[in-house]
Amino acid sequence: MAAPVRRRTVRGPFLTLLVCAVVVEIAWTIFLGFHLPRHYVALHWDMAWVGIDLMEIALLCATAWTAWRMKVQFIIFASVTGTVFVMDAWFDITTARRGDLAQSAWLAGVTEIPIAIALFWSAWRATRWFITDAHAVLDDAGASGGDHAPSAT
Repeated sequence: MAAPVRRRTVRGPFLTLLVCAVVVEIAWTIFLGFHLPRHYVALHWDMAWVGIDLMEIALLCATAWTAWRMKVQFIIFASVTGTVFVMDAWFDITTARRGDLAQSAWLAGVTEIPIAIALFWSAWRATRWFITDAHAVLDDAGASGGDHAPSAT
């Protein structure tokens, strides 16, 4: 049996980059917390909200297509789509006027958050399914001496 090949990895530099990104994001968030105005009139407000909804539609289509085709990419699309729905709920609630807050919270609780939960749950289930399926394929290939058995090289 051949000795395992040591593979070059980018894990260390990538983790360093992620930690640096966290530190910069913390500093930026603190800065914004102290310097952003409490009131701001945004141009293209309608385009921002329609854009989020269009993104949700596109992501739901991609998620549905990958689910229908039973593609492993479903996990990514379901996770991203769920995240966008949580983001939509967050901005609906935090940008609502006083009179609209109850409606925004109700819509988030009845639509956006349940959709996000269903998407996250389905991504988790699909992950488990794909891992189980991959193990079965590898086990079958290994038992039969096929080409699909993992190698040390």
